Amino acid sequence: MSRFVSPASLDEALEAQSQAGAQALAGGTDLMVTLRKARLSGGQMPKLLVDLSRLLELQRLNLEGGAPYLGAGLTFRFLESNPLVTERLPLLARAAASVGSVQVRSTATLGGNVANASPAADGLTALVCLDAVAEIASPRGARHCPLAELITAPYQTTLDLDEIILGFALSPPPDPAGQAFLKVGRRGEVAVARLNLAVALDRDMADPRVVLGSCFPTPRRLADVEGLLKGAAPEPALWQKAGELAASHFTDVCGWRSSADYKVPAITRCTAQALSRAWSGLEAAS
Repeated sequence: MSRFVSPASLDEALEAQSQAGAQALAGGTDLMVTLRKARLSGGQMPKLLVDLSRLLELQRLNLEGGAPYLGAGLTFRFLESNPLVTERLPLLARAAASVGSVQVRSTATLGGNVANASPAADGLTALVCLDAVAEIASPRGARHCPLAELITAPYQTTLDLDEIILGFALSPPPDPAGQAFLKVGRRGEVAVARLNLAVALDRDMADPRVVLGSCFPTPRRLADVEGLLKGAAPEPALWQKAGELAASHFTDVCGWRSSADYKVPAITRCTAQALSRAWSGLEAAS
């Protein structure tokens, strides 16, 4: 049976996490499912569960200064309802609102979503669009790692066993009005994404960002689509062309597998729709 500790400080948490067989526990919405399956199948259980919920360092929120930052312990329920998040980072707030049920969102954390590294993680797709860099602590000190380097494959990261994600430094788009997040699932609520999409546009189309998730091993910025959009005149024909290019990139990378009959038209439509929403938001804010 696993032991359970709930450290009151980061130093205590790092000391506990450095013990052999330790497992960090954030919200637990993914981890507890995994542990239940392991227990029922006779698989290996962690010797020590390290609860991170009491660590104030993981609850930081700074969106008003020049160095925006989100603590890894912030829950999705907090992110979907906090006025600063909904105002400054609406794509993240919408992504958070799409995660599971209210009960799940009240417990699940942003850092846990990243550390679990599911290809379908809604929070992860949003963070990639915000150019998030993870701040990671260990007994050896702190390091900073872009998410593209942190997530290496489905459910795999470069995190060492004694490391804890503290939070994420962001490079948000210049205008919150130009942000959109879309998700496609098998049903309207409490569904794992079959694809998700985060989009950010600025008024000059100088820094377009398009991130597609649940289609590749990790969420991916679509450089070809962003290149098409950069400096272009915004119009419906451009959104449609961008959607077709996004779908083409998907088949180039993944081939025409069984899900392509569904995903290719869905990627095309969702990309065009998300870009249209983002641009409409900018026009409405003018």
